[in-house]
Amino acid sequence: MKKVLIVDDVAENRYVLEKLLEGHQMDVMSAQNGQAALDKAYADPPDLIISDILMPVMDGYTLCKIWKSDDRLKDIPFIFYTATYTDLQDEAFAKKLGADLFLIKSQDPLVLVETVRDVLRKERAAHVEEYQPLGSEMEFFRQYNEILFHKLEKKVADLEQVNRRLGREVDEHRRTEEQLRRLSRSIEESPLAFVLMDVNGNMEYVNREFSRISGYAFQDTAGLHIKSLQPTGMQPEDFQRAWDSVGSDNIWRGEMRIRKQNGDGFWAYLTILPLKNPEGRVNSMMMIMEDTSEKKRLEAQLIHSQKLEGIGQLAGGVAHDFNNILTAIIGYAQLVYLNMQQDDTNRGHIKHILDYSEKAATITKGLLAFSRRQTTNLSSFNINDLISDFQKLLLRLMPENIEIQTQFTSQKLSVLVDQVQMEQVIMNLATNARDAMPDGGLIIIATNMMDINQEFVQANGYGRTGSYAQITVADMGKGMDQQTLEKIFEPFFTTKEQGKGTGLGMTIVYNIISRHNGFITVESEPGRGTRVRILLPIIETVESVHGNKMEEFIDQGRARTILVAEDDSGVRDLITTILTERGYQVIGAADGVEAVSLFRENKEKVALVMLDGIMPKKNGREAYREIRAIKPEMKVIFMSGYSENMLDFDHLQDRKIHFLQKPVLPLDILRKIQELLGPENNEQG
Repeated sequence: MKKVLIVDDVAENRYVLEKLLEGHQMDVMSAQNGQAALDKAYADPPDLIISDILMPVMDGYTLCKIWKSDDRLKDIPFIFYTATYTDLQDEAFAKKLGADLFLIKSQDPLVLVETVRDVLRKERAAHVEEYQPLGSEMEFFRQYNEILFHKLEKKVADLEQVNRRLGREVDEHRRTEEQLRRLSRSIEESPLAFVLMDVNGNMEYVNREFSRISGYAFQDTAGLHIKSLQPTGMQPEDFQRAWDSVGSDNIWRGEMRIRKQNGDGFWAYLTILPLKNPEGRVNSMMMIMEDTSEKKRLEAQLIHSQKLEGIGQLAGGVAHDFNNILTAIIGYAQLVYLNMQQDDTNRGHIKHILDYSEKAATITKGLLAFSRRQTTNLSSFNINDLISDFQKLLLRLMPENIEIQTQFTSQKLSVLVDQVQMEQVIMNLATNARDAMPDGGLIIIATNMMDINQEFVQANGYGRTGSYAQITVADMGKGMDQQTLEKIFEPFFTTKEQGKGTGLGMTIVYNIISRHNGFITVESEPGRGTRVRILLPIIETVESVHGNKMEEFIDQGRARTILVAEDDSGVRDLITTILTERGYQVIGAADGVEAVSLFRENKEKVALVMLDGIMPKKNGREAYREIRAIKPEMKVIFMSGYSENMLDFDHLQDRKIHFLQKPVLPLDILRKIQELLGPENNEQG
């Protein structure tokens, strides 16, 4: 069995060659440098030596020179096997030293084994005759130094290249670290909540926003399971479905209720996604959470506003049509009443018709106010006086088992309000309190002054700083739970039995108070009654309110001609009757087109035009423009079941608009006409 000596300073290289040659029936010994190889060769000469070049203590070139100069070793074949000295100059120098072969690492194992066998088969004598040893020591060192210098130059160049590469890698590493720091700061300071979890859902990291919106301190989240955020009562499969989706390598997005540490809940939009390691396996989960509570609140307000707008349009249309009907009822009833003898037994009945018609008119004003189609007639009141005066009517509407108690502050609470609308607010709240106490009870209406500061606004989420008159309406009824309270101002929502409530009362109340720059809150618990608080801004002075109307003398018409344009035949006939009985000549028109045509035919004798605001073919404003174009000085009175602001008179060039709000009394019609046509009045239009 042939013996081979392997010389290499790298243990792994020696081990590979040892196992390879031993596997092919060779006896192998090894050394880690040239000096160790010489020691082993002198003790037990091998049949072949395989040596690396670059080694400590003694390199391969020096070993080869000594080897080939020693009579005991020079006939033993010498193979260089190197990965460092690979140039042709390196190989030529090795051959001059007497090396048999110069191999560059790494060789194919089978090729290397076969090469070793070929060398071992060669005749030593022939090899010796071919060998011509290198000359003097000086020549050896000259060539050796030349090769070494060349190798050092190459090494230096390689090192410089490596240094440059390392410099680039260091710079890239620094940039990456800076990017990671910036990313970390971005996540930590993000307005979104970030949660990093393991594959089982246990939290490993949360940012500050998560702690803020959830209430969990950072130290309390370590190991906290994601399902801890699931609110009590929530369907567990909802949360599990999201988690299963992410576990199947999907990204889940959706809105969900989240439980805070204190048990409260809030709405959040979640994005849950799997994170993968370099091998592509999911090794963690990321959850991004956005608190959508404010968005939900604004959406609810928008939906609420849209409901109010839709109902407002319906209410306004109903009020308009109803006002036309009331105009006819009140008008004819007043004509009958004024023409009756004082001792007529039916006079009282007609008076009741008028009284209840006036109440119906108040309701339509409330509907128009709700629909924002009613002009708000603001006047200053001491709110105590307004409620005290209205209390008399309230008492008539309440059954005997309901007691109303007022508790007014001694301070003067001056507010700027629409009397009709505020009475409607008190009426609706008192009616709700009555219905909440079917077996009777006490309703308390109290007032007091309240100052709101910034701390109050921040703590309660509503209000503006200033002084307010607070009106409290409290009952001892059955009360409401939290779920009902959240819907209290929604249109058509009612707690009453079917057929006993419209669901619009509190919506109208909310709308009126908001238009008065006020605020309303409701407190209630089941079995403990309800307390409604209203805040209205206080003003500095209170003007006296005069509700009495003085009877006025109405002149005869003296055969003057009035053009009446009204699409409702009942109202048109009523106005015609009122005017003709007072001595006026009347020309009737059923729409705007007919009104303009009749005016053009009778422009010289028409003294005044009365136009309904809304008519087919041509509305009142359009007819007004054409009539004024024909005769600019013509006096015109508008009438409508809608309010004045609904008719958008601001677009008319003439700002002196005369307007009568339906339902209108016959005396009010005659009074307005006398105001425009009386001998002492020369105003044009």
